[in-house]
Amino acid sequence: MQTNDFNQEAASPIYTYAKSPVHPRGFMVLKYADDMAGEPVPVGDYTVLDSSEDFMLSEKKVINLISLLNGRKTLMQLGHETKARVLYRVVNEKDEDGKFNAIFYHLNQRGVSVENALFRIERDEHVY
Repeated sequence: MQTNDFNQEAASPIYTYAKSPVHPRGFMVLKYADDMAGEPVPVGDYTVLDSSEDFMLSEKKVINLISLLNGRKTLMQLGHETKARVLYRVVNEKDEDGKFNAIFYHLNQRGVSVENALFRIERDEHVY
């Protein structure tokens, strides 16, 4: 690990998450202000579409997304739990609410991809 990598991994996170108060299988993506003062505000959401997916696995996937948004390189390896490849498709670069939309899919041994989750987030310098 390079010194820069360590510094980046140890930096204070800009993004965090919380369970959705509205959707039982959803999560809110929260962002702190630039000065890290105050409470984080909602900037997006992750909604699990596959009702058979274990909630703890869904939460681990959200943690990985938040880690990526925070510029982290070290992620949890989930292949042994999902037993599938994760694919995604960008639905809208910017929808009517100004949010970036992507759908995640699972591709398992059957060879047919299945919709797994919808990810929506406000675009900024951290969301490409």
